[in-house]
Amino acid sequence: MAQSIDELKGMVTRKGGLANPTLFKVMLPSPSHFGVNRTSVRDLNLLCTGVSLPGRQVMTNERSIGGVVQKIANGTATSDINMNFRVMNDYGVKEYFEAWQNAAINQGTINGQETIEMAYAEQYQHQVKIQQLKKGFGIPIYQTALPLPKLPPEIQNRLPRIELGPFGNLDFAQGELDLDFQTRDQVVYECTLTDAFPTTMNEIAFSDASVNGLIEFNIQLSYRRWFRTDNGSSPLGAFGQTLSTIRSIVGL
Repeated sequence: MAQSIDELKGMVTRKGGLANPTLFKVMLPSPSHFGVNRTSVRDLNLLCTGVSLPGRQVMTNERSIGGVVQKIANGTATSDINMNFRVMNDYGVKEYFEAWQNAAINQGTINGQETIEMAYAEQYQHQVKIQQLKKGFGIPIYQTALPLPKLPPEIQNRLPRIELGPFGNLDFAQGELDLDFQTRDQVVYECTLTDAFPTTMNEIAFSDASVNGLIEFNIQLSYRRWFRTDNGSSPLGAFGQTLSTIRSIVGL
């Protein structure tokens, strides 16, 4: 058993660690396609709390040859993708999917009369990408306190935090300069949905029992097919892979 554990630990190190279900990214169509300006592609990704990678089922027919029944593949079937989003007070994420659905079936009025207008598929079907990420790592370089005057906590806590890209940040609220080398999250798996659009937009329930609760919004995307996207090698190449291995060995 000890040998099996050592082999498992070696495999985990060799393969870059275990996949983390909390590290993911969704890449949806630009809101500008649907005339929405209160949200952005980045906002949609930040507000997404849950998504699933698509599955696939091979459809079959049975064929009897020489008294032996065999299943023969004759097609594939996929299920819709569920996505959950946090809702802000501007309801921008709901407005986005309402506009996307209206791009498929526009429900409006003409001369005061209610009308429903169907669109062509190419007008509302778009590509969507779902990514599984691997968390980047940081190497401490330098940390020191900033020479700031002593301020009341209610003022100091409102001071900004300035990001310095991959080299750390200036945190005025905490009064410190923190320099380190950080790598971005790495995409380890990516799939693309083709001809996707939201077919189901679920209701949002209100309740006075949820005093400290958050509102979440659920939608279902239908699509024609999906395929895995080849992302190539790590952004840092062999150097990044070497650092990742060292990080795993020393437990960083």
